[in-house]
Amino acid sequence: MFSLYAELLLLHEVDRRMSGLLSGTAYRLRNISEDVINFKKPELLKLFKPEIASLIQELQSHATIAALDELIQLTPQGLFEMMRIKGLGGKKLSVLWKVAEIDTIDALLKACNNGKVRELPGFGAKTQENIINAIEAYRSQLDHFHFASVADTAYELITSLQDNFPKANVDLCGDIRRQTNTVTAIEIIITIPQKNFVSASLRKLLVIQSAKNNRTMAHTYDEIPVIIHHVPKRNFYFELFQKTGNAEHVNNIMAKIKPNKEFDSEEAIYKKAGHTFIVPEMRENNAEWTYKKPINNLVTFDDIKGVVHNHTTWSDGVDRLRDFVIACNNKGYEYTVISDHSKNAHYAGGLKEDKVLRQMVEIDKLNEELEPFRVFKSIECDILVTGDLDYEDKFLQLFDLVIVSVHQLLKMDEERATKRLIKAIEHPSTTILGHMTGRQLLIRPGYPVNFKKVIDACAANNVIIEINANPYRLDVDWSQIPYALKKGVMISVNPDAHSIREIDNIRWGTASARKGGLTKDMTWNAMSLQQVEKWLKRKGKKIAVARS
Repeated sequence: MFSLYAELLLLHEVDRRMSGLLSGTAYRLRNISEDVINFKKPELLKLFKPEIASLIQELQSHATIAALDELIQLTPQGLFEMMRIKGLGGKKLSVLWKVAEIDTIDALLKACNNGKVRELPGFGAKTQENIINAIEAYRSQLDHFHFASVADTAYELITSLQDNFPKANVDLCGDIRRQTNTVTAIEIIITIPQKNFVSASLRKLLVIQSAKNNRTMAHTYDEIPVIIHHVPKRNFYFELFQKTGNAEHVNNIMAKIKPNKEFDSEEAIYKKAGHTFIVPEMRENNAEWTYKKPINNLVTFDDIKGVVHNHTTWSDGVDRLRDFVIACNNKGYEYTVISDHSKNAHYAGGLKEDKVLRQMVEIDKLNEELEPFRVFKSIECDILVTGDLDYEDKFLQLFDLVIVSVHQLLKMDEERATKRLIKAIEHPSTTILGHMTGRQLLIRPGYPVNFKKVIDACAANNVIIEINANPYRLDVDWSQIPYALKKGVMISVNPDAHSIREIDNIRWGTASARKGGLTKDMTWNAMSLQQVEKWLKRKGKKIAVARS
């Protein structure tokens, strides 16, 4: 809502300063995943400037913002969809609408193809080309959902179907069973004939659209598509394997077995094909074929001992440091790493040096109070465009560990991005490389990176690679994990939590990590507190040698 308000102010050329404030607010609210209408703590309003706090209170009281409603009424409907095109903010949309009278995506694409957009002020040939590519990307991702946004619904459906049909075999299949980053539908396989399937109790769960050819098409009441495959009980495991995919993986196995559809487990199918069993998450026709023995120690959510990469009200988080740390302790973790934003991240309340020192005093007190639980002093340090970090070297030595990430100036070619990352990795204070590509799933692709060179640099400098477990990032992608493991680089599954609720992002990160074959022993924050302290001590000795 605040992001929309910011763009509409620019579109209608009303208030540039207020637009900036609203954009900053939208960024903070995106990170904390907290609905402002549900803010219960009065102190949360103190995180925002008075103009924004006033809008939040208006929203809480009236469930709307009057000034925003007025702007919406003045805006052609097509412009709202155009706002979803990457690179088109309110300023550019204003030119397209007011100068070129373009107010739909179709009209915009036509104008681009005719070469008219490049003639507009502030655009040019490169921008026109970028818009065409962005429209194609947007349309290719329509009707996709983040795995995290549908997973719980999928599991609830399975439980409900098991309750409704206790004698049936039922399971998830397709992308959602493989736990891909994004999915287009919830797919289910069940051993109930189609004619016996639809019932009054089922209609409480789903809106049935069609039922034919042993496939029921439906959607949930919040519009998530559901595909239900009806199969004979004797063929259940064969059909489960086949419909789980992916297609290339299935074809590789199918080529090695006779046309037999009756198996008593998926394991039996792999055995028949002469291959070790592969868990559903890893069936992507990727690195799974390199494993000659079953992977018995893939990392799980329960393996994680420490909550790494977290933000508090010291920067752009929603919960106080003390509350966040106590929550981690109460959840049974052994340690947490507090890594608020560094000073260059002014848009996210980045910490200047004096503020860092005050936070460290608070952390010392918490460590005394909560022993043996440990709070590590860290920072999410911005990687500047030069590849430098945004504190002096001497100051960086005060932290227990340093997470380095790119947040600004993301438009880079592969060579520039790779050099920028490697320079930061080679800094002696760097411990973890955060969200390697800066991607946001279904929003923006990551900047191009030479993954092998970056991973090689991490291996050479004993730097951990983060899987950012925010379900809208999941960065680095699981497909890069096999090479990291080959090079001996450890992975840390980090929630990038901006609230207590987001600690559980770890769940999505471990799902992604398993797709890449990440094992418990190569997961940095699956180590115990004692092991982590020893690891950091060894890393510290290497740093000392590097500086001498």
